[in-house]
Amino acid sequence: MEVSKLWFFEKFVIKKFFAPKLKQKTNFFRLLALAQRSWLGLRNALFSIKNSETNKWLIMIIQDLIDQLTQWSTMSQAMENHNYFFWEEEVALVQSAETMGNLPEILDEIAIELENSERINGKIKKAMAYPIVLIIFAFIAVVILLIYVIPTIVTMFPDQQSLPNLTKFMMWTSSFLQKTWYIILLVVLTLIVVYKFSYKYVLAFKIFIDKIMITIPAISWVVKTYYMYRFSKLLSQLYSAWVSPILSLKLMANAFTNFFYKKKVLEIKENLNAGFSFAESMEWSSLFDPILVQIIHVGEDTGNITEVLKKMADFYRDMLQTKIDILMSLIEPLLMALIAVVIWVIVGSIFLPMAELVNVIK
Repeated sequence: MEVSKLWFFEKFVIKKFFAPKLKQKTNFFRLLALAQRSWLGLRNALFSIKNSETNKWLIMIIQDLIDQLTQWSTMSQAMENHNYFFWEEEVALVQSAETMGNLPEILDEIAIELENSERINGKIKKAMAYPIVLIIFAFIAVVILLIYVIPTIVTMFPDQQSLPNLTKFMMWTSSFLQKTWYIILLVVLTLIVVYKFSYKYVLAFKIFIDKIMITIPAISWVVKTYYMYRFSKLLSQLYSAWVSPILSLKLMANAFTNFFYKKKVLEIKENLNAGFSFAESMEWSSLFDPILVQIIHVGEDTGNITEVLKKMADFYRDMLQTKIDILMSLIEPLLMALIAVVIWVIVGSIFLPMAELVNVIK
């Protein structure tokens, strides 16, 4: 198979800055499934999608898929050259569908799952929008008070040494911000870069952060529910496409970013190789809901594990959305209280000397 002509450009340009969004990817699979159900060949279907697409980077990817299909590559092989856009599990599903002859159904499954992911991501962004906007406006208000308001008011008092300690502290903070704001900004940006680098390349740091994510009560509710949803959904999809359990677990481990869930999935894979069942491999793990383990056990005994996993995926998807709402309802009052304390300190530093001045005048 010829290496994609866009390889270098994709890896170092599109992947970093211009990769098509999840919504565009969902539309791609949905349109491709619709074209396949209409008995349109893959090349003709891709030509049709390309002509109606407006994102030029996605057009380049589709054109490369067409070129590779023209060179007698399969659709799954063509997709492998664009691994920043097509995930491993999607390639495996398409590869299995090419063998089984049920490509339209699998493409529909992929599109539905992407729509669910898009809906969940949208819910998270919507829930986080209010706290983020609140923090930004509060930060701007605090900076204005510290840099402009407090120094102006303090000049009204001839004897600044007699000012309350709280006001003196805020004056020092104001002076510090005016002199070193660029250093503070640089430090914040550096910390962000160091965090991202460390989480990606330093295993000990990644383990530490991932442990926190599954330990803190409110956050762990959301994280664990998300991974149980992903586990159930991916496994049901791969099983329905007749992908082997061992390969399915390998693909799932690659898809999971949390160290502990990735490790556990690989342990389940090794246990299956040793002759254990899914339920036996998942028992006594705090990462999985006991209900999920029991349901999988029943599914293995009755031989309908695929249908059981699909129902559990729907259950955990709905639960995930509920837990996101609960988490946001907990975060918002905490943020409001924190901002109220900061504003109270600043306002107090302004009005305390003014109250003393009024007493002196009286």
